[in-house]
Amino acid sequence: TKPGLEKIIASAGFEERVCNLGGLFGAGIYLAENSSKSDEYCTPDNGGTCFMFLVRASLGTAVETRVPRNGLRRPPCVNGDFDSAGRPTICSHSRADSVVAPFGPGCFLQKYREFMIYDRHQVYPELLIEFKRG
Repeated sequence: TKPGLEKIIASAGFEERVCNLGGLFGAGIYLAENSSKSDEYCTPDNGGTCFMFLVRASLGTAVETRVPRNGLRRPPCVNGDFDSAGRPTICSHSRADSVVAPFGPGCFLQKYREFMIYDRHQVYPELLIEFKRG
């Protein structure tokens, strides 16, 4: 995370309502299973210290997507229908709980999977990790 946000997250938890809508999967809480992926998003503070959280997360019913889904504020329905500005109505199926972006051939991600959660109650920041790059 960015310097300064680590204290807020450590004391109050994650808050999807203030997430950046401009991410590849909209305004969600982005997670990775590899710390090297998370490190790509870490910005060092003035002293060179970076901050990352080890979290407990419940993905629930996850829907996989192999392409970016800009502008999301919630996951798709369980059938994989994503909300879009071009759709005249929003589907009435049950909502999934999270989005998973795989990596590899046929996917736009080439190295690591990403997980997006749109409800802060599914994510618990368990451990704050402070580190400096060597």
